[in-house]
Amino acid sequence: MTFSFDGRPLKALPGETIAAALAANGIAAIRRFDVGGSEDESWRGLYCGMGACYDCVLTVDGRAGQRACLTKITGGEVVRSSQPAGTRADHLAPLADKPQDAPRPEVTVDILVVGAGPAGMAAALAAGRRGATVAVLDERPEPGGQYDKPLAPSLRAERPTDRQFRHGARLLARLAAAGITPLQGALVWGAIRPDEVLALIDGRAVLYRPRKLILATGAYERPYPIPGWTLPGVMTTGAAQTLSRAYGVSPGRRVVVAGNGPLNLQLAADLVARGITVAGVVEAAARPSFAALPSLAKAMLAAPDLMAEGLKYYAILAKSGVAIDWGHAAIAAKGDGQVSAVTLAPLGAGGRPDAAKAYTIDADALCLGYGFVASTEIARALGCQTAFDPRHLGTPCVATSDVGETSIPGVYAVGDGAFVAGARVAECMGTIAGAHAASRLGLARPLPDCGRARRGVTRARHFQHALQNLFAAPPADLSAIPDEAILCRCEGLTFGRIRTEIDAGWDSLGTLKRRTRLGMGRCQARYCAATAARLIEARTGRRREIEGFAPRLPVKPFPAAALAREKPEWGGHQRAGSPNLARAPSAAPFGKKDVEVAVIGGGVVGVCLAFEFARAGRDVLLIERDDINLQASGANAGSLHVQLLSFDFGSKAEAGGGPAAAALPLGPFAVTLWQEIAQTCGGDFEIRVTGGLMVAETPAGMAFLEAKAKVERRYGIAAEILGRAELRALAPALSEDLIGAEYVAQEGKINPLTATYRTFEAAKAAGGRAERGTNVTAIERSGGCWRLTTSRGTIRAGIVINAAGPWAREIGAMVGLDLPVYSAPLQMITTERAPPLMTQLVAHADRHLSLKQLSTGGLLIGGAWPARYAEHQRLNTTVLDSLEGNLWVAQRVVPQIAGLNVLRSWAGMNVNIDGAPILGEAPGRSGFYNCVTSNGYTLAPAVARLTRELVITGSTSLDVSPYLISRFDGSRR
Repeated sequence: MTFSFDGRPLKALPGETIAAALAANGIAAIRRFDVGGSEDESWRGLYCGMGACYDCVLTVDGRAGQRACLTKITGGEVVRSSQPAGTRADHLAPLADKPQDAPRPEVTVDILVVGAGPAGMAAALAAGRRGATVAVLDERPEPGGQYDKPLAPSLRAERPTDRQFRHGARLLARLAAAGITPLQGALVWGAIRPDEVLALIDGRAVLYRPRKLILATGAYERPYPIPGWTLPGVMTTGAAQTLSRAYGVSPGRRVVVAGNGPLNLQLAADLVARGITVAGVVEAAARPSFAALPSLAKAMLAAPDLMAEGLKYYAILAKSGVAIDWGHAAIAAKGDGQVSAVTLAPLGAGGRPDAAKAYTIDADALCLGYGFVASTEIARALGCQTAFDPRHLGTPCVATSDVGETSIPGVYAVGDGAFVAGARVAECMGTIAGAHAASRLGLARPLPDCGRARRGVTRARHFQHALQNLFAAPPADLSAIPDEAILCRCEGLTFGRIRTEIDAGWDSLGTLKRRTRLGMGRCQARYCAATAARLIEARTGRRREIEGFAPRLPVKPFPAAALAREKPEWGGHQRAGSPNLARAPSAAPFGKKDVEVAVIGGGVVGVCLAFEFARAGRDVLLIERDDINLQASGANAGSLHVQLLSFDFGSKAEAGGGPAAAALPLGPFAVTLWQEIAQTCGGDFEIRVTGGLMVAETPAGMAFLEAKAKVERRYGIAAEILGRAELRALAPALSEDLIGAEYVAQEGKINPLTATYRTFEAAKAAGGRAERGTNVTAIERSGGCWRLTTSRGTIRAGIVINAAGPWAREIGAMVGLDLPVYSAPLQMITTERAPPLMTQLVAHADRHLSLKQLSTGGLLIGGAWPARYAEHQRLNTTVLDSLEGNLWVAQRVVPQIAGLNVLRSWAGMNVNIDGAPILGEAPGRSGFYNCVTSNGYTLAPAVARLTRELVITGSTSLDVSPYLISRFDGSRR
């Protein structure tokens, strides 16, 4: 077959992936690495080879974000290393079929198995044999997973199969005999609930509703970051093994295999047997000595066939003259655009490389293999309990019973997707879980019990334990990795950047994510979270954060086009419970503190208050229950709204829209203050006042905009109505179906992941203080001041300011105040990086939408679609209907969103009042002030400035009478 890559015609064999075909043509550098929306001169190549890292994404026939390692060539493909330009002549082609007006396809099944590796196939077979209807979804082009993957079709006639190939073929044949056919190329979004599993099947989203769910999601290879590990030609051992075993393609001409464990020896032996030069085999474990004989004997007794196979690898390497350097590691890869040399060094005490004895060898491929990490993403999104796998960097695994059932009844996790223990444990546990799930449905046929599988688990675990002893190696010494080495592959973040953040006190994973974008890329933290967690542990001495980042859907990037489906517009904020998390680092009690001004709440409003009072020379203490910028503010989309949102005007508006209109003067004032704060802080808040568009599709929508603009102009907002031609000239990427818009030049966007932290740092520099992880539990008047009882001590303050956002009602109740402030969880969506499509902040006249393009290139999509509070997880979580409806509106406005993947969705917390802030001193409570607002990120500096003026001078820059609590009935109790 033929295809083209960047205009160059190339040949391929039937059944090859694009990655295999490019490697066969000697092409390792396949994609320019883009950071921050700009094109870098560095290149990336194949890395994981199993669709987890997304480093090999390419554009195929106009469809961006296609993984070269999973995309099969059928002939004639036009493959590009770059994205389309996003213009009419070079647009983003849709990634999936557009959903029809018909209801979303749903499949009801007794048992759904996610994954068709050894565990998944065995589970499906056991359940099917016991009478259950079974569906198997698998992301790869062929079943078998990493262990039982088959030979490419083009090689099956000419290459003899070995034990692994034959084993996989037998499993698949048994499935076929049982009438079960795995659906390949099925990308599972994740599980919204145990009986709601969304997948992409043949280009469209299908919802599966199983009675029992078995997760056999497998594992991906553990990261081993070293300088140069992002160079093309550096890949995991599994990626190289897939190229070599499945496709008959060499990862390079001179190959170094380095890491820990027998998989590396298998790869090296396979390459040598095929006549490929193996320049070095490097094993982190020490050379086995007589002390290893007991482990060797146990392994031989538990699995003599596997041990014989291992000895065969040794024999092949020895016969070819390839020595194994025990107790060594690869410490750097070097090259200009592609790896050309590898530096190796012996490991000293504690696993630290001995740099004085380092040496460099020429190589055009480096294969790194340090074991595997369980793919727990779907289980964690459901709220399944996890445990700790201490090996290597230390990662979460899924806690299960002896039949594979998780903490959520009816949800099973088996194989390496639960806990990495090898293919034989996986297959046996799959059999046990499948049989148990079927029996719980009352469908079990009178078949033999799983005694053989249970005995197999015992033997296989004995073998794995012995193997771990034989290959026991010291954990990676992260302190030996230089600052310039990349830690987060997707975002290009270095060890030095993350170390600096940790040393400055930003020492939790959640804070690092918000401050640096750590873990926000396409791989969704698979290759950086564990490393960063261990780095925090090493530099702070605190217990490691095992859970990693909060689970988000989709578990892998998912086509936005497949999700866009029209939904009814909601009729108001859905008030809900609020997560009461404690994710801040634990801190010691502080006893007693005296302070002039105590601000409760470390979100953006509280931080701006701390900034205002500290800059005014006042002694201010910011008190935060969790961590700074963690909850509502940290999950904010960063829009700078000046005009009324569509649901703040007309029939949808709360309190008739009067309070929201009264708050209009605060918008321009706040945007100006944000610009002043950024200048004061000396940093880029990514404030871009590029104007805001509220678009309309119908004459009724235009009439709505004209009426809204009339009200806004009365409050000083420069609102302009644009026709179709004017709108098209201003924003050509917007849909041609839009007939006009309202334009407000004062609107824009800000980066909430930067602005809050920089403002906080400026407040501290001006003398402000802060206490994180400090929960206020009581407030009472005592001796002419306020006494705050907290989880860490007592605080006496002359002035207390309630800036707790969605939790302001809870704080107000402590002083007998009934604040009409509610929380309403709302969801947001972000896409992968896109070409420049728009500069404005975009909203919709008739529908809920907030849309903008970030400086990174990703599109951020919101608009107050509701989320839900999951009590068992104590998290706000997204709702499928809201995601679908939000994306449907977004794609009607910007059609090329259909050519992008959704990278993640999340639920933030909105402050729901009546459309206006609550400011000022509480009646009858001298020295107790409220500073709470909707549209909090935009208005934070404005309400903070007004509150500071009220406290210090009693007069304000703007009239605050519309924002006093006295406007509510029953404000005093």
